[in-house]
Amino acid sequence: MLSWLSVLALVWTLTPPCPASARDFVRSRRLPGRLVVRARAGLEARVLQDVLARHGARRIDAVDALAVTMIEAPEKDLAAIEAALRRSGVFKSVERDYQVEIAEEPNDFYYAAQWALPRIGAPAAWDVSSGAGVVVAVLDTGIDALHPDLLGQTLPGRDFVNDDDDPADDHGHGTRMSGIIAALRNNVVGIAGIAPAASILPVKVLNDGGTGAYSDVAAGIVYAVDQGVRVLNLSLTGPVQSDVLQDAIDYATARDAVVVAASGNWGSDEPAYPAAATGAVAVSAIDAHDAHPIFSNYGAWISFAAPGVDIVTTSPFGGYSSSSGTSPAAAVGSAVFALLLAAEPALSRSEAIARVESETVDVGSQGWDPYYGWGRVDALSAVAPGGPTAPPPDQAAPEVTLLSPAKGSLLWGMMPVDVVASDDVAVARVELFIDNRWYATATSAPYQFVVDTTQLEPGQHKLRAYAYDTSEKDGHTKSRRISVTPGTGLLVKHAIARASSVSISGDFALPAGAVFDPDTDDLVITLTSADGTVLSGVAPAGMLAESHTGKTRGTIVPAVPSLGSMRVSTKRSGDQPVYRLRIKAKDLSNMSGLDTVMNLAVQVGGAQLSQSLTFRTKGGTLIYP
Repeated sequence: MLSWLSVLALVWTLTPPCPASARDFVRSRRLPGRLVVRARAGLEARVLQDVLARHGARRIDAVDALAVTMIEAPEKDLAAIEAALRRSGVFKSVERDYQVEIAEEPNDFYYAAQWALPRIGAPAAWDVSSGAGVVVAVLDTGIDALHPDLLGQTLPGRDFVNDDDDPADDHGHGTRMSGIIAALRNNVVGIAGIAPAASILPVKVLNDGGTGAYSDVAAGIVYAVDQGVRVLNLSLTGPVQSDVLQDAIDYATARDAVVVAASGNWGSDEPAYPAAATGAVAVSAIDAHDAHPIFSNYGAWISFAAPGVDIVTTSPFGGYSSSSGTSPAAAVGSAVFALLLAAEPALSRSEAIARVESETVDVGSQGWDPYYGWGRVDALSAVAPGGPTAPPPDQAAPEVTLLSPAKGSLLWGMMPVDVVASDDVAVARVELFIDNRWYATATSAPYQFVVDTTQLEPGQHKLRAYAYDTSEKDGHTKSRRISVTPGTGLLVKHAIARASSVSISGDFALPAGAVFDPDTDDLVITLTSADGTVLSGVAPAGMLAESHTGKTRGTIVPAVPSLGSMRVSTKRSGDQPVYRLRIKAKDLSNMSGLDTVMNLAVQVGGAQLSQSLTFRTKGGTLIYP
């Protein structure tokens, strides 16, 4: 069996001299010969190793908590290997690994007044909280822990660039962000951080040029959260979405950590990541007059704005400099969260975010707007009493559906299993059971599993999925019966889906001794998603005619949607037949339920075959693999 979605990865950009399109940076920032794959739950290490070796790739590192593996392959073969791994059916995603870069424009040794502190009410907030007891992880270029304004503020950290425990700053950006957050106060020299009693956990994910691998950022997030950190600062921006990065942020939010990220510095409304990722707090920049600077990105994903122009801070070797960009704006936002969680440590992540957003100063259009989000962050209002009430208690059990494989399917090889789960608060995990025995657990959406059917006895088996919410309420599916038969199954090689057309090509095989006779057997084709049937059609016995080339083909009217046509053809080959299948549907009425995860079921006579398809998106088109 097979499946897999291509997922775009991530590229990060240094502040350009003038705004530029995010797309300009993508191609040049790929890391040659590098891919990042996310395994479906249940994939055994030996099978993963076999799959990689079979396709000419090798494992170079992993983030076990995310089931993520970083792999290397010859650059000349990378595109073909990437496509083959997507089709293998054992991965949730296969992505290119990209560079990440800082989102700041430093002006070295520029001394200026710390205008940002009174603007956000930090001095008055210190009467309530100075950040004591809170650790902020700064995922960046490292830190100069010997800087006079950072002495004693730094915890032992980790260097993912050089794979050691010495996160020394060989660039300067990480030291600048750390000073904004937690530089010492009342020590006669230098500046004051916004949360001067907080501690910094340096996590080096960027090198001496201010760049690093996207996979290192994901690993750094997991590392910081595993140290118990509640606030993570990511002064990094990039124009391309990544499922691996989203998994890392999901890992952090599930453990009640606040992930604060820079909105990006190319002055457009194109989403920047990780700021635009679900669960992240996106911070845009403002200047000393509350104006939106031309470089600061904006859009529907902005949470709030913070000072980001001429922010005086620490720099390596005991120096000071001025920093501009959405990098310092994010650091200001992280420091405010440190003040709040020090004052009220019992606040949950969602309560802390709601407090900070609701207590901003509305400096843009009335209410939320795409440039300032909910407004300019205000430290004093955030730590003052009177925050919003807690979210409503968890009332309902999760709802859970087995999307694929289809009921009654004949399956073989690596069998993808897709589950859809939702809850009124949050889904904590989904467990897959086979024949009433636990098989694997998935802890983040999409809830995707893979089953090695060679480990099951040939014959009929039962699948059932259980979903649990954060209060341990559970919901489950009905048992779904499928059959495992060696040498039988459906293998989709390519598929394209649009709002009014679908094209699918692949092969299918039937159990030993069985053949497809179009004169006596119906051929039923169904494409479904979590929202229901997307496309279905029936070629009744006698409808498909055999041509002089040996193809059996014909045109049928689809049952769903109600308008359009489906061209279906098959061609038999071999003693134990393998059938080539081609489906072309066009002029369809607008299809509902199109999704990146769908299931194709093909019923041939009395046999039903099924395959999960995880599409990638390109413009308005869904493409598999």
